[in-house]
Amino acid sequence: MKVLMMDFEDDAGRLMDLALRAQDHGHQVLYWMKDKHPAGEGLVEKVSEFKPWMDWAELIVFSGNCDGPREYPPAFSECFGKGYPIFGTTPKAAELELDRAKGQEVLKKNGVATLPYTIVSSASKAIEFLVSRGRPYAIKPWGGATDKSATCIPATVEDAIYTIQRMESSGFKGGLMLQEMVEGVEIGISRFFGSSGWSAPIEESFEFKKFLNDDLGGNTGEMGTVIRHVKESKLFSMVLEPLTEYLHYCDFVGDCNVNCIVDSEGVPWPLEFTVRLGWPDFCIRQEVIRGDPVDWMAELLAGRDTLAVSSETAMGIVLAHGDFPHEKDKAEDWTGFPISVSNGMDRHVHWQQVAMGKAPVIVSGRLKSTPSMVSAGQYVAVASGCGPTVISARRAAYAVAEAVKWGSNVMYRTDIGKSLAGELEFLQQFGYAVGMRYDDGSTN
Repeated sequence: MKVLMMDFEDDAGRLMDLALRAQDHGHQVLYWMKDKHPAGEGLVEKVSEFKPWMDWAELIVFSGNCDGPREYPPAFSECFGKGYPIFGTTPKAAELELDRAKGQEVLKKNGVATLPYTIVSSASKAIEFLVSRGRPYAIKPWGGATDKSATCIPATVEDAIYTIQRMESSGFKGGLMLQEMVEGVEIGISRFFGSSGWSAPIEESFEFKKFLNDDLGGNTGEMGTVIRHVKESKLFSMVLEPLTEYLHYCDFVGDCNVNCIVDSEGVPWPLEFTVRLGWPDFCIRQEVIRGDPVDWMAELLAGRDTLAVSSETAMGIVLAHGDFPHEKDKAEDWTGFPISVSNGMDRHVHWQQVAMGKAPVIVSGRLKSTPSMVSAGQYVAVASGCGPTVISARRAAYAVAEAVKWGSNVMYRTDIGKSLAGELEFLQQFGYAVGMRYDDGSTN
């Protein structure tokens, strides 16, 4: 099959793992990036323009939903409605994520309970609102910004005000969503949607967003995630299933996710949408997807559900280096570090910002240069593993992470999944995450 990968994330390389796996299965892959980036050089055929290849492609995979403006730029918007086989969110569906208020409005109109929120047009308006209320609110950029690392959950109203003041002094302009906060346990619910409706597997997921262990440090988007696919889910029935007709109205084909927080009464409150492939979530899903990595996408576009997955728990860990997560340096500054993977773990490594380069090797006392996978940016790879329990998936994933080495400051969290020891018990008393086990009863 002829596959065109369209990668317009600010962080290039998000579709690299899928592109390489598709090539390994015999597909012809072309890779287009929004901006020039070293990722993929020597690994996949890259094209500088996407429009000449739209008619060529039998499957077009979008990496995201055009970060920035509230609407797709014309260059991407005009791709829809012309019969192109696009697996990725439409402009109408993208509003659910890009315009957070729109997402909450659609949920509410379809009978899903939502937390109260206020949209303010500027930082100064946000400060006025917080002063008048005298309590903290979750702060989320609004008006098209999908950078979820910018979301702030302040401990006090003073912390909230200072955060906004700092954003303003750093040049932030635009609106903010101030949302009521509630304590509980976060859980995500996802399912692929096609022209004939939902695909069979339902994904329940647990994201670890902070940079450091024990949820310290700033938000990164995600440093790791634990997932499991199920056939039935109470959370899906309550949060995603009511959106079925709306997604058909949007002509949506892709991955729809809502991250929720379950409170002490067992009520799931939807926090935000992701209506695109999630990162590193989609890489982790490769651990349990069975068969060809892209054929099922084309089938879903045609109204057929052929996606087959394992019911095992899977876990993934982001492997980074350089000035991650800030990534103010140029990608070239962190390009060229030779990467090795020991113990035959390659198939559990999901390459992101990598390229083909050279590595020094000493052979019979002489220095030689040999072809090697090398880094091509700060977000290098995702290591994954799976098993019947969270603990077994953790062991498998961390064995992979330890097998991936390169000559720089390799960074990853070492506690992904640990908090589920108590969180699963809390959720399962309300009928969520049923069947997911933390351990087998013999492991602490």
